Amino acid sequence: MLSLHSRISGCLAGLALGDALGTPTQPTPEATRARYGIICGFVAPHADDPFGHAGLRAGQITDDTQAALALVRAVIRKRAFSLNIAAQALLDWLEGVDVESSPYFGPSTKAAYRALKRGVPPTESGLGGATNGAAMRVAPLGFLSADREVVVRYAVWSAMPTHNTPLGLASAAAVAAAVAAAAAGRALSWGDVIESAAQAATLGAQSYAGPPAFTPTPDLARRIRWAVDLTRACPTPGRDPCNWPEPVWQMLRELYDLAGAGMAAHETVPTAFALIALAGGDPLTAALLAANLGGDGDTIGAIAGAVCGAYRGLEAIPADMVMTLESVNGLDFRQLAQDYLDTISVFG
Repeated sequence: MLSLHSRISGCLAGLALGDALGTPTQPTPEATRARYGIICGFVAPHADDPFGHAGLRAGQITDDTQAALALVRAVIRKRAFSLNIAAQALLDWLEGVDVESSPYFGPSTKAAYRALKRGVPPTESGLGGATNGAAMRVAPLGFLSADREVVVRYAVWSAMPTHNTPLGLASAAAVAAAVAAAAAGRALSWGDVIESAAQAATLGAQSYAGPPAFTPTPDLARRIRWAVDLTRACPTPGRDPCNWPEPVWQMLRELYDLAGAGMAAHETVPTAFALIALAGGDPLTAALLAANLGGDGDTIGAIAGAVCGAYRGLEAIPADMVMTLESVNGLDFRQLAQDYLDTISVFG
């Protein structure tokens, strides 16, 4: 039986793993392969990277991991979590990384930052945000409760300051609930974890209390189940992409074409869960699938890696890759997990 400490540190390391492996991705699977070949490990993004990652070192994290760590550290510091704590943590972090001049922050996050700076309350600052910024950072909040409804509430609070739409709230709820289910260690299969995510997506969308949305809102729960179903006939790939059979590459293209790999939450989140299922819950395999997919591969990989890391624990991630992530980014996953674990006890 894995310890909760291993699951927390695995979640944090898995999130960073998927983020860092995915930084070189190009807009399409074919463009990614043309530029880098098959991605099998950490690669420094090329100078012409279209997503603003040029200049990052191999193994360096981006805003996906930074945002999640900002929330984790706020929970540790405050020994509590609320909408206002989330909003202040995100505002402080965004100011610290100079969001306005950074090329790789999404439009919803930048717009929300400007609103928060103007004094707009966090219940309103994120109205209209439907990209994947809430989903990418929420995973560690899944450890704050074993009650799915409570986890959904925390996820909604974390999303509202920047992504307060039915889709934004649903996406955060899905990822947090998947981590909660995976971390419990009681899931009989990956189907249980994914179904928990789908059900939480529905709860998250229903919690939206803003003005009526006049643009179509896809049903995220149905899209998660549908994307996962696409992978059922595909063979499970191993950890070496050079040995993946052709059906795996065809499936990546299928997911790219049908589910999508863009910044919209209704693309990112279903695709991440499809890769989780395709990888059989292995964090490295899921992260490598995302890296070779193309599109917003760092965010898709971060979500998939975090959920898989929560289920399999830190031991499932190669030690040399953990060491690289810690060295390049100045992190200590085990210590941060211990600090978080010590804090979680106050949540009951």
